[in-house]
Amino acid sequence: MKDNLYIIWQDSFVQDKSIIDEQHRALLATINSLHYFLRQGQGLDVLMPTVKILVNYLRFHHKTEEGILRSADYPKLNDYIHHSEETIKNFKLVCKEALTYKEPEQVLLFLRKWWQEHIGQHDELTPYLTHSTGGYCRVE
Repeated sequence: MKDNLYIIWQDSFVQDKSIIDEQHRALLATINSLHYFLRQGQGLDVLMPTVKILVNYLRFHHKTEEGILRSADYPKLNDYIHHSEETIKNFKLVCKEALTYKEPEQVLLFLRKWWQEHIGQHDELTPYLTHSTGGYCRVE
């Protein structure tokens, strides 16, 4: 049921880069799973494995995009990397505070805001993501 979803996938989220679209769907599925279990009354402390999955998946997703953007010579790559690192740092901080103050909704609010900003960021990123050389696994 859609009412159990926190963020519903929309066609407007499609980036026409299959690996990015699949990762976006996986991120939303994990966010929605966290939301579902919180609504079922489970505490954030019990759901920390799901939160850790989100931290790791956010990092993994940002690294994927970073690699593709690097191969496409994205001119603001350093800004993207810095923003990604700040996102992870801030997410961990929000999770810690949510556990301390027993306010799990703060985690969901952070994730919703992140998603909205991230998908908005794709207005600029997507042309680079879809026109990369494909050699995005190179390391520099």
